[in-house]
Amino acid sequence: MRVFAVDLGTVRMGFAVSDPLGLTAQPLETRPGGAMRQMCRTILEEIFEYEHAREENRVGTIVVGNALHLNGQSSEMSKRAQECVRLLRIYVRQHIPRKINVLLWDERLTSVQAENIMIEGGASRRTRRLKKDQVAAQLILEGYLDAQR
Repeated sequence: MRVFAVDLGTVRMGFAVSDPLGLTAQPLETRPGGAMRQMCRTILEEIFEYEHAREENRVGTIVVGNALHLNGQSSEMSKRAQECVRLLRIYVRQHIPRKINVLLWDERLTSVQAENIMIEGGASRRTRRLKKDQVAAQLILEGYLDAQR
């Protein structure tokens, strides 16, 4: 089963998905942010669309980035991530007939790290603005996958 990662944002959400063995993370297209319930529905729609493409695309875990402060305390975005996980757990139970784990994952500084990676790669400001959430989701997923090994 694959792992699906989400980088929540106020403007955009970034997504990434693992390979079936949980070794690599590939970014997916970003989607608009917005109200929490709508973002959770968008996350499920993205998973349904991804799984519908091929049988081996089944997702077993959803990892939502938890933007804690550097000292480990909750930030405003962290509180939104906690609410997202709470709602996703409800939605998954209601709409998916199999067990899917939904969890928070510490994502301190992934957006900064994503920006730095793209600057080093020579990406324009416009590209960085549009792709930062994708790269951040990929970094969240890579951190989660590395910790599982």
